Amino acid sequence: MSEKKVLLLNASEEILKVIDWKKAVKLLLTGKVKRPYGYAETYEIVTTSGVYELPAAVMLIEYIHVKRNEFQPSRTNILRRDDWTCQYCGKRSKDKSIMTVDHVKPKSKGGDSGWTNLVCACSKCNQRKGNKSLKECNMQLTRKPKRPNIYAMKLIGIDENGKQLWSRWIGYTFESD
Repeated sequence: MSEKKVLLLNASEEILKVIDWKKAVKLLLTGKVKRPYGYAETYEIVTTSGVYELPAAVMLIEYIHVKRNEFQPSRTNILRRDDWTCQYCGKRSKDKSIMTVDHVKPKSKGGDSGWTNLVCACSKCNQRKGNKSLKECNMQLTRKPKRPNIYAMKLIGIDENGKQLWSRWIGYTFESD
């Protein structure tokens, strides 16, 4: 993992999200989080006064109530769900000026703004499709859009190292070589 990412957990050890190491340090220094009980995985952070052992996962001291209805199909959530990949041509880019969100069935033709009608599309494909149906513009989706699992959305982008570090919470099991 080139960037040091830290798993942020609620006081109940429910996964909240993945944060960068700088945010984790701030939360630790302000006393808002602590190392989960019995968890020893750390990153070494080199400072002017030595090496700081940063836990790879931190847990909030106080429980926060998580509203489940806040899990909406926003632009960011659609891009994340589709892994920043155009659902028409397969082009992938994390540049938000290149990637757009498209209504599969245009709003002018009765389409909604729900999870199953929104997809990530590159600017070129979105312009080509315009305000037409897939049939009208002779285009196809590479994958049918669906509502993602809320917990899966929180873990998008975690590489194999992250899965290993946080296997206690994300349910992966690994065999050693």
